[in-house]
Amino acid sequence: MRKKIISAMLALCMAGSLLTGCGTSADAGKKSKDSGDVTTVKWFTSRPVDGAIDQVMHEIADEYSEKMGGKWKIEFETTADRPSYLQKLKTLIAGGNMPDIIDIDANPYCQELVDAGMLVDVKKFLKDNGKYDSFYPTALKYQEFTDGSMYTLPLEYHVEMTWYNKEIFDKYGLSVPKTMDEWLDVCKTLKENGVTPISVDGVDRWPVQRYLAMMPFRESGNDYIINLRDGKEKMAGDEGKEAATFMKNMGQYFNDGFAATDYATAQSMFLDGKSAMYYIGDWEIAAMQDAYKAGKIDYFYLPTIENGKTDASEFCVNSGIGMAFNAKTFDAKTKDFILYVLDNYGKKYAAKQQMSPIKTELPSDVEFSDLYLRIRDDMDKTGAQFLKPWDTYLDADTNTTMQDNLLLLASGDMSVDDFCKLIDDSIATNAKN
Repeated sequence: MRKKIISAMLALCMAGSLLTGCGTSADAGKKSKDSGDVTTVKWFTSRPVDGAIDQVMHEIADEYSEKMGGKWKIEFETTADRPSYLQKLKTLIAGGNMPDIIDIDANPYCQELVDAGMLVDVKKFLKDNGKYDSFYPTALKYQEFTDGSMYTLPLEYHVEMTWYNKEIFDKYGLSVPKTMDEWLDVCKTLKENGVTPISVDGVDRWPVQRYLAMMPFRESGNDYIINLRDGKEKMAGDEGKEAATFMKNMGQYFNDGFAATDYATAQSMFLDGKSAMYYIGDWEIAAMQDAYKAGKIDYFYLPTIENGKTDASEFCVNSGIGMAFNAKTFDAKTKDFILYVLDNYGKKYAAKQQMSPIKTELPSDVEFSDLYLRIRDDMDKTGAQFLKPWDTYLDADTNTTMQDNLLLLASGDMSVDDFCKLIDDSIATNAKN
């Protein structure tokens, strides 16, 4: 008889577990805040563990928990590998278990969540609480969809540039290129003299994709990629072919085996003097600091073209992956925590020699390098337009098709026409959806 009772109790427990697993996202949010009288917020994040953002947010969360008398806490779940993170995020959301806070770009998948009413209107939240003007305008604009709406909060702010080896440039009498044609000429001279012009991280794909986006941005800002995404432009059109041709021309100046070269290797090649140039953002200030201070390296921003829509003060500026909030669990305490973050994040983040998206005075007890201060000054002078990475515009299938085949195009193993057709075919299929 006792065994039957235990079996019945186990069956009830299993049934209860199944019901819990099938709950709605609202249920999942409530459960995350049901540990006694302690409010627990769950943040599923894709930030590097122990990186500057991770460190600052843990520090702020600890301070806020203490302020709340220990009756509030945040649980961080980190998956730094982006493809793995996105796969898990989609699985969680599809299963009705959306975390309270997530990391996501303002991309087509994010738009799906917005259309389903699952994300908080961050622009409205900031404006309602008098915080919108606390940010650098470009940092916020990067997070916007093309209709101007905004559902993600920036935690970083970056400019991207090409670093160059001054000793190599001086040896061959080269000047910093001001136009795209001059840049190609510099690359040609270097290669003719047996120097690898550019080291590139091909493993992560996005650094190669940046080169494809350069000419269209100079021609028409972000209009081309928006129209391409929407099926109103063709990759096989004049502007698209020009972009693919530029990509193919630049590809011959990448390091041998660039498709299998990872981030760390590409950077080491440059810093060890094995390549003359390397494209990356200010987030690598720490890595560049010693060589810059020694006068061995410097940087330049995206060269221009004649009669282009964008000028020398306009180039790739980004505020990275955004922070988004579950609309069904965004309660008063979560809102209060985010306001606490906004009041304290900027100064703490800047203190780690990082560029804050929130306007802030630099802490007086930190000695900032000349390189940091120079780039910070550059950021204050950027133009109104900025190159927004193409992977934030394109649907996942088209973006994968583009990034994979860019390696073939840049290595000379695919023609411009074939590349353009692949992209147009993919967009024709996915734009309908």
